[in-house]
Amino acid sequence: MCDGFIVGPVTMMLTRRRWIPAVLLLPMAIACSVDATDSDGLTFNGEGASAAGTTGDGDGDTADQGDGDADQGDGDGDPAGDGDADADGGTIFDVIPEDTGDGDVGECCGEAEFSYIWIANSSQSTVSKVNTRTMMEEGRYLTKADANGNPSRTSVSVDGRAVAVANRRGGIIKIWARADDCAGPNTSTGPNDVKPWGQDDCVAWYTDFPQAASQRPVAWTTGVMDEVTCEWSDQKIWTAEGRGGNGGAFCSDDRIYVHRLDGDTGEIEDTIELMYPCTTFGVYGGVVDANNDFWITRLFEGSPGGLRIDFDTLTHTEMGSFYGYGIAVDHQGKIWGGTGVPGKWDPNLNSWTSINGSIMNSGVGLAEDKQGRMWVGINGGIQAFDAESMAFGPQVLFPNETIQSKGISVDVDGYIWAIPDNQSRAYRVDPDDLSFQSISGFVGAYTYSDMTGGSLYNVACNPPA
Repeated sequence: MCDGFIVGPVTMMLTRRRWIPAVLLLPMAIACSVDATDSDGLTFNGEGASAAGTTGDGDGDTADQGDGDADQGDGDGDPAGDGDADADGGTIFDVIPEDTGDGDVGECCGEAEFSYIWIANSSQSTVSKVNTRTMMEEGRYLTKADANGNPSRTSVSVDGRAVAVANRRGGIIKIWARADDCAGPNTSTGPNDVKPWGQDDCVAWYTDFPQAASQRPVAWTTGVMDEVTCEWSDQKIWTAEGRGGNGGAFCSDDRIYVHRLDGDTGEIEDTIELMYPCTTFGVYGGVVDANNDFWITRLFEGSPGGLRIDFDTLTHTEMGSFYGYGIAVDHQGKIWGGTGVPGKWDPNLNSWTSINGSIMNSGVGLAEDKQGRMWVGINGGIQAFDAESMAFGPQVLFPNETIQSKGISVDVDGYIWAIPDNQSRAYRVDPDDLSFQSISGFVGAYTYSDMTGGSLYNVACNPPA
């Protein structure tokens, strides 16, 4: 059922819905060395590792395995335990050709040169840029001029070059990840170096949504990749808002608004006005699939629980049974929700299937790793399910952690990230041995989204058959 109407031009071509990637077989070796004595809030799985701002089990290490070296017990500081901290390994999605032994398959022009996770400091109205390989926070940026944006969702482009951050109280900001893309050298160097509004050279643009009372979802599209240069172009950004609220990032209206922005300029190119009530959050979460269609959740707004916006036509369809805070897409194109009893929506059958069992969660994010497991936040840790069979998989509990893991993301190297609700810390879990490290120093961290770009990377580079 489509009962909304479209405002703006519709000029997208079918070829922008999906590209066929060139599969290159390249060796992958990622150096990942971290000094446990740094005073930046970084802590490891080890008795001997401690740093300022640590949390955990009282022995100064936050989240330990008792070996003091943040690895598999060999004392060399190699998280993967294989001598080169290679994040390769695990099962590659079945739609990708078999690995010949020369390296990863399904990569977009080979391995990613860099990788960041962008974590929203909601109560500080900033976003942190954390290097996922070194686990160092390399920058922190204001997300709104009045420092009252209350950001929550961050989305990383498929090439990792930029993040788009949505402020709950309105406004989208784009920030470059690398100095090469920035307008100049004046940019934040870490958590204690937040530049005044308008003075950070790595902020690409800011687009205001002055009527937005609740603006939560944000998601990049892939754009189009040049298989010769391996560069992406024509990238778009999806977002959605509700209006008419009385403060507190809640809306009160008889409709919602979905927008598509030009990723280069921030210009609003298309707006879809949908006649669905907006009584609380309006639209809560959002994710992009392999076709660049935008899937969104409508939390506490009644049926339908979710909607899909077609990239080409800008028309929409309903997910009548869908319900979830978090939202994710798996390697088969199924749409997952993580609230209460997690489950997945089959777009072909228009049906919802829940897991068979119960877990300790209530409104969480979720993300699929490179081994075909869907990870969902729970109280004190994370829980995995097989994405196809939906059978229970491994569980990881963080020592002395009682807070629910809200934001879940998987980076381009396959590491699973968990962000406890409104806290100061984040955890990185090795997908192979399930060991973990933590970093702290955040302020009211809260991020439901593809905060590493790993989900978009997977659907772009490993599109479902």
